[in-house]
Amino acid sequence: MPPIIKTDRESMLDAVIDIIESDGVEAVSARNVSARLNISTQPIYREFGDMEGLTKAARDRGYQIFWEYIKGDALDQAVKYVVFASEHKNLFRFLFGGAGYSYDGLEDLSHRLIPSTDIIGRIAEITSLSTEKAYRVHLYIWMALSGIAHCAVDNNLTIDENEIKEFTVELSSALGKFYKEGGGVRA
Repeated sequence: MPPIIKTDRESMLDAVIDIIESDGVEAVSARNVSARLNISTQPIYREFGDMEGLTKAARDRGYQIFWEYIKGDALDQAVKYVVFASEHKNLFRFLFGGAGYSYDGLEDLSHRLIPSTDIIGRIAEITSLSTEKAYRVHLYIWMALSGIAHCAVDNNLTIDENEIKEFTVELSSALGKFYKEGGGVRA
């Protein structure tokens, strides 16, 4: 009888992330994961139930990797967000590409994807803006950086971290000034 090979949940998730990074999410299958680990597909289904369970667990792991990567102050996070997209294109697409997602407007989108209330508080403190206006500043900065990040993923944009930093600081300053002067949407 052949030896029983024991593979844990973490190893399976590492294999899924490796497949996503190298070949894209389209290449994720129980068969490809099992081949990468040299096991049968049975332990994968036993651990995750089905491919939906595996995909959800992989997305959770991907977000752990992402948040660990962008640790730092608000400016570091902004720059690292774009750099992450450039260096981990397939994982970024998997996490932020939008496939299978739907949002009910900008508020829903931002509340699901911007959990950084500490950054919003810091923006309010630095700029003397209300929390709501600081939230808007953060939302608009995030939207602009997301556009740059998606260009880095889809168009082979060369990332200059200092340029991203300058852009973020200048945009923050302009938005802060706009809101301090009573800016808002005018009909």
